[in-house]
Amino acid sequence: MIDHHIHIGQFNETYYDALEVFEAIEEAGAKYGIDEAHFSSTSSCRDDVELLKIEEETSYALSYSGKLKVCPYLWFVPKYAEENISVFSAAQSFDYCGIKLHPAAQKWDFNKPQHKKWLEEIFEWSAQNKKPVLVHSGSSPEDFPTRFSSFAIDQPNSTLILAHSKPVKKTVQLVNAHKNIFCDIAYIEKRNLKKLLSLVNDKSKILLGTDFPVTHYFNQHLSGKKITLKEEYLLDCTATSTTVYPIFQNHQSASDEKKTS
Repeated sequence: MIDHHIHIGQFNETYYDALEVFEAIEEAGAKYGIDEAHFSSTSSCRDDVELLKIEEETSYALSYSGKLKVCPYLWFVPKYAEENISVFSAAQSFDYCGIKLHPAAQKWDFNKPQHKKWLEEIFEWSAQNKKPVLVHSGSSPEDFPTRFSSFAIDQPNSTLILAHSKPVKKTVQLVNAHKNIFCDIAYIEKRNLKKLLSLVNDKSKILLGTDFPVTHYFNQHLSGKKITLKEEYLLDCTATSTTVYPIFQNHQSASDEKKTS
């Protein structure tokens, strides 16, 4: 199974080494059948972010030699476009699994025509390459799901994943209404997870994601827990094991059947 929402890199004052993160996922996730991780670099949140530095970090991450398959997202920020770096040129360096946008961390200003043009190009890239755009979603005006869903609706061959499925009600409406809009369960509260599972019509449009090791950071700093990365990932998997993993295992079995039929 794939964990669609993993991070590496600098998160506030803590740096998460990619190889250590992947090793923890491989060792702890084996119990739940996690054999692939799609990751993006939280170093992209830095004000002084440079694409070259992120590419160096990605190259290091892809040197992982364990059994876990790892695939990078290109975390695209307005600063890149302002430096005349298009998503099409930036995405040539690696076989990216998709594009990551974090509107709560980087301001996308829809009052600027150029920003809207860049976003249209990102969803055009998604449509041409048949790879998703993973967008951090939340309840604030900056990251409300409907703010970016219009680009996916206007580009029906693209794919939008609403990370965190927040708020649930609006996420469900979009996922149920549009075949190219999906959601993930990264760092979702239990009550919201139950609500999501009960309201989404096609459960295959709910993707597994943990937000690890951001979970580790918050447990360390907010809850005061002193646990290893491996222990944290095991907790992340265990937290949703009874309600979620049977669903994803069924999805995987159905996918395998299609491949062999």
